[in-house]
Amino acid sequence: MSIFIAILGFLTYGSAVFQMFKGQYSPSLFSRAIWFLLGINSFAGVALGSGSSASTLLAFTLLMGNGAVFLASIKKGSRTFGKTEVISLFLFMMSCIIWLLFNAPLLNLAISLVAHFVGGVPTIARTLKDPDSEKAIHWYFFFIASIFTIIASPDKTFESILFPVYFGLFDGLIILLVNRKRLLNII
Repeated sequence: MSIFIAILGFLTYGSAVFQMFKGQYSPSLFSRAIWFLLGINSFAGVALGSGSSASTLLAFTLLMGNGAVFLASIKKGSRTFGKTEVISLFLFMMSCIIWLLFNAPLLNLAISLVAHFVGGVPTIARTLKDPDSEKAIHWYFFFIASIFTIIASPDKTFESILFPVYFGLFDGLIILLVNRKRLLNII
């Protein structure tokens, strides 16, 4: 199962970088820098907290993938910096301070996930307005990887699977928003 998680995790970000170089995706350089920092924080929270080994692997693919997308966004990204980036950066700094003061990896992870959600609000809003604005392929890969991670985690405690549950819900939401017209036609 670990091999599938790793492959799907890397396909997620490989497809995003591919889309960037084809001119189909242009994330903000600043957002991707913050998401890379949040990836470091999340990986540390999962690895040093009570995350399962499958969750740690998924967090590692997120960290490496965010690093790749950040590097690609230096050349192919936009240069927008708005409220979302300010709030996410503030939450990142708060989680670092909490980590240093209290050595609380689970709280650090939770704050990082909140910051990720805040950073994802523009994607959610854009996809609500125009489902075709989002290329969903990378969301599918990470959604499936998150589900495999939950299944592969022997201990299903909150701490051990918080990371993949969050990403399963977040990526699943994007997938539903992108496909809502098709789903409504089926119903």
